[in-house]
This record gives sequence, structure tokens and C-alpha cells, in this order.
Amino acid sequence: MTIFRVAMIVAVALLLSLISPAAQSAPARQASISSTDFCPPLAPPAGATVTVASAAALREQAYDAAAGTTILVSPGVYELDNIIHVVNAGITIRGATGNRADVILDAGGMLTGFTHAILIEADDVTVADLTIRNAGEHGVSVNGSDRPTLYNLHIFDTGYQLVKVNPIGDGSEDGLLACSHLEYTTTAPENYTNGISAHDAHRWTVRDNRWERIRTPDNVPAPTILFWSGSSDTIVERNVLVDCYQGIAFGNASHGPGDHTGGIVRNNMIYASLPHDSVVEMVHATGWLVAHNTALLLDPDGVTWGMEARFADTQGTFANNLTNMPIWADRDGAGGTLQDNVTGATPAWFVDAATADLHLALTATGAIDRVAPLAHVTADIDGDPRSGRADAGADELFSLPPLDHSLFLPAILDLP
Repeated sequence: MTIFRVAMIVAVALLLSLISPAAQSAPARQASISSTDFCPPLAPPAGATVTVASAAALREQAYDAAAGTTILVSPGVYELDNIIHVVNAGITIRGATGNRADVILDAGGMLTGFTHAILIEADDVTVADLTIRNAGEHGVSVNGSDRPTLYNLHIFDTGYQLVKVNPIGDGSEDGLLACSHLEYTTTAPENYTNGISAHDAHRWTVRDNRWERIRTPDNVPAPTILFWSGSSDTIVERNVLVDCYQGIAFGNASHGPGDHTGGIVRNNMIYASLPHDSVVEMVHATGWLVAHNTALLLDPDGVTWGMEARFADTQGTFANNLTNMPIWADRDGAGGTLQDNVTGATPAWFVDAATADLHLALTATGAIDRVAPLAHVTADIDGDPRSGRADAGADELFSLPPLDHSLFLPAILDLP
């Protein structure tokens, strides 16, 4: 036997000896296998393009540019001199660099500045790649316009809602709010607020956003993501909510039957270390699915449940959610259905609960491989597939096959 062969056999044996027996016989668990990018840069502009470098030029172009024009905003801080008002279809307003921190639109101050930083009153408008702050009422307001796209934005510190969809005309259809950061530095300046409040909105998607401290100064309940007033078929997925007082709501208790129909809430992570109310609520809403969401709720403010369905006209399903508080599916006579939810989570089940990283740790044995996959939730918050017995909540760990020592034998035996 050559010295080289002996050295190789010893090296392989040493490698195998370093792997514990448990690790050799059990599948390895990993956090993610996906390379899915849900938030790629927007494609380069097509068609007419104009570049602006002043607040006045931005306002003029937003109002006057021909339909289909892309307005590129040069890097800088823009102290707005009035509302940015879009009235022609197909206008795109986007930061020139693609980095939302490079372009800052300042509307003057919460409750004191211009009512809206950007007002959309046309179809197929895109606002992307910039920061909006200090609007008197709303960062972006959509008035009865279809197919708006709000993408890669940082919106913070507005007087009322950060994003508002108003019930004008036949409502707003097929909107997208994605890949954005929406927050208050501390709280809203008064008790009338939401992250997004959408009336008469249909087939909107709210995805891949981070929401922080959407809350009122007096802890008056105000959902972070609210679709109501006859809205339908809303998709809310892969959002992360941190220290918001309330979370995601279809319908509003102040309204009546038909406030929301259809829709899915899936693969969201909700973390609350500050006082909070329930964080998912289906109210005067029918035909919804709330599935594979993770909620770790550490300071309940007078509630003993974390998710709820409320009122007799409310019907839908809570399935495969992971939380540390009960789910109240029949509050005030609601017809919510419970399916394979896990409500006994602890902070130790997660990778880093203190930083709102609610990906599953290996210690989350009460959640791993506990539920049947759902047809409407075939992947997790990272895009990893769910198959076989799935994990409860937003994250799906995956398994590597057990180590097979025989795989090393041919390499050893075939050595010259």
C-alpha cells in the first residue's frame, strides 16, 4: 500500500470520526436553500425619460409629462414645494440610482406639511427607489386608480397613513406595494394612523415589506395593513412586522357585512416586544385563508389571544400558523376554522427572536414537520419549498440526507 493511499484512508477516517453519531444518522437541518430574489431591481426605463434635480422640476414633470414617461430623480434631499400630483397614465417616478436612500422627498412635517407627498390619480403609475418622509397626512395617496406599483420605497413619519388608497370611482384594482420599509421613528403623532389603509381595493398584493412601530401614541388599535370598505382578494405575504400595535386586518369592526371578501395572509413574520393587541384579525370578512404565519407576541395589552375572527358574518380558515398565543376563531359568533395551528411557541424556537428573526431554530421541534402542506402555500417566506410534512409558521427548514459512509469507499478502494 502506498504512502499516498494510507494518507487518504486516514484522512477520510478522521473526517468521519469528527461527525457525531447523531449527525451521521439524522438529517441535517438548514435555514434556507432558496436563492429566490423577490425584490430584484426594476428593469431599465423604456420609452421617454426625463431627469430632474429640483423639487419644482419634479412637481412640474409629474403633472405635465406625457403618458408613459419615466421621471428619474437625481440623488439629493428635496424639500417639496407642493404635492407631487400624477394625473397622466403610465408615469414612473423613480430614483435615478436605484438606491432608495439616495433620493429623499421631504413634505414638510407630520400634520403640518403637505397633505400628500405623492398623489396618484391615474392608472399604471409606478413610484420606486426613493424615500418619502414628513407628509402632513399620507406618504403616497392613491385615488381610484388601477395598477399602481409602489416598490423599493422607504416611507416614514407621516401624519396619518403612510399609504392611503381612497374609495373613489370604482375603487383601485391590482395594486402592488412591495420590497419597501415603512415605519414611524417612535409612534404616529396622533391616533388616526395605519401603515396602509385601503378602501374598495381589489386584488392588491402587499409583499416583502418591513413594517416597524406602526402604532398610536395612546395605543389605540390601528392595523398596520388594513383592507376594508368592500375590498376583495387581497394577498399579504412575506412581510415582517416589528413592534406594531396591531398587524394585518381584513375588514373593520366599525363597518358591517361584506367589508372584505376572499384573500390570503401567508408567510408573514410578526414580532412584538412592545404592548400590542391582536395581530391578525378577520372582521366582517369572508372566504379568507390565514396560513403559515409566525407571530411571537411578548407584551399583550389586555388580550389573551393573538389572532381572531370576529362577528357572525365572518368565515374563513386559520391553518398552519405558529404563535405563542391562542387563536380565537369564533369571537362574537364568527365562523372561523382552525387547522393544524401551533400556539405553544417560545422565543427559544427561533434563530434570534430579540432581533425579530423568526426563522426556526433546531430547537423548534414542536413546529418542525407538524403540518400538512397547503395548496395555497407551496413555499415559505424565503421561497423554500414545502413538501411532505411541513413546518408550522412562515419558515420551512429543509433536510439534508443522512451521511452515507459507503459513498467514500469507492474513492478509497480505487486508489492506485
